[in-house]
Amino acid sequence: MMLAFAEIRRTRGRFLSIIGALSLITFLVLTLTALSDGLFYGSTGAYRSSNAQAYAFSTDAEGSLIRSRVPVSDVAAYQNVEGVTQASGIGVLLASGTGPEGELDLAVFGVEPEGAGVPTTVDQGRMPTPGEDGAAAVDQTVADRGAGIGSTITVGDRSVSVVGITKDSSYQLQPTIWTTIPTWRAMQASVRPETRGLPPSLSAVALELSPGTDPNSIAPVTDTTVLSTADAALAIPGVKEQRSTLNSIIYTTLLVAAIVVALFFALIVLEKRELFAALKALGTSTGRLGTTVLTQALVASVVGVIIGVAIARLLGLALPAEIPTLFRLDSLIQVSVFTVVASVLGALFSLRRIARIDPATALGGALQ
Repeated sequence: MMLAFAEIRRTRGRFLSIIGALSLITFLVLTLTALSDGLFYGSTGAYRSSNAQAYAFSTDAEGSLIRSRVPVSDVAAYQNVEGVTQASGIGVLLASGTGPEGELDLAVFGVEPEGAGVPTTVDQGRMPTPGEDGAAAVDQTVADRGAGIGSTITVGDRSVSVVGITKDSSYQLQPTIWTTIPTWRAMQASVRPETRGLPPSLSAVALELSPGTDPNSIAPVTDTTVLSTADAALAIPGVKEQRSTLNSIIYTTLLVAAIVVALFFALIVLEKRELFAALKALGTSTGRLGTTVLTQALVASVVGVIIGVAIARLLGLALPAEIPTLFRLDSLIQVSVFTVVASVLGALFSLRRIARIDPATALGGALQ
């Protein structure tokens, strides 16, 4: 341990360079992770906060609430399906609306207030009650734009009064409001005139299942497809592709971190092989030399991670709210641990070269 820190102090310039490289890598990975989390959680909150374990869509919708249209009669049909404890209609509308601070884009959810498919993350106030067609609960993203309990939100020619605020219940990165199905229909007819006069329909049927029931085992009603809540979230257009692409970049960057550390310590060992040979000749074991290198890698990676985390958090505070980034504690811990582990694993590749160093090198023998 003393040897490791003495070497770091003696060649601090080189160790500062590897610390700087690891800081930049950590900063990049955390920023990409925050962007990935921001896109995913901002798009899927309406599903993740829901009390439903599955959703039924029209077969041609490919799991998209916006494209799906199911007849109202499917609600009663699913209520009689084995494993379903509650089935409720749900309607979704993407439209422009007006809030206390002016115009805003909205995702309007029409739900049965005490049924399936409603958010369980009410932070203030309450959800609308059955028959309370002039009321709505709003996601925190709407509250951040000036709406509070008692505020008025208008879509088309229909207005609702805010009675509650939910957390993490947004849909497709849009500020989201939760109201009754009749209110949703009225808003839809107002901003989508082409829907007027059509037979009543819903976007999907939200399903609460009995404990232990596999969503994939639910028998679908004619012309519908059942997806678990998790699968429905991934079926939102672009969500799965965005997450897999960003995750691939993140994993590649972590691999680069391991390679950078491996090359750094390989060069260190190569340049100091005579010194290591002399230490071996004086009785220093290969294990102790290896421990020295691993300690140096651990110290460099930990310091680099701390600096990278600090820079990433400062960036997160400076970014405008319009950029969908989310710095989550568990993601920060995972990235930090993975970066440190990748760095130590990279340093492990130097141990073989250390083991091959012949103490005779210090006495003028052949280099290994």
